[in-house]
Amino acid sequence: MSSDERVARQILEVFIQYKIRPLGVLRRNNFMAVRDADFQRGLNKAVENSWIKIKSRDRYTYELTETGFAAGSSSELAAKF
Repeated sequence: MSSDERVARQILEVFIQYKIRPLGVLRRNNFMAVRDADFQRGLNKAVENSWIKIKSRDRYTYELTETGFAAGSSSELAAKF
């Protein structure tokens, strides 16, 4: 089982892969690379880290924050893409 932090980083990887900028959004179906069993834990950790926000009117739409963009851009994640 992956740690919550690792799964949260996998979620960030998806935003980087799609070249999403701060305030950009992705929907749940964009995260098929993240195991369903781990997704909610990773999502909770990413929200806790202020990397993403869950849209208030659609719980399946996720917005990348400035903090999340910086975390993804400054890490080894950016080197992959």
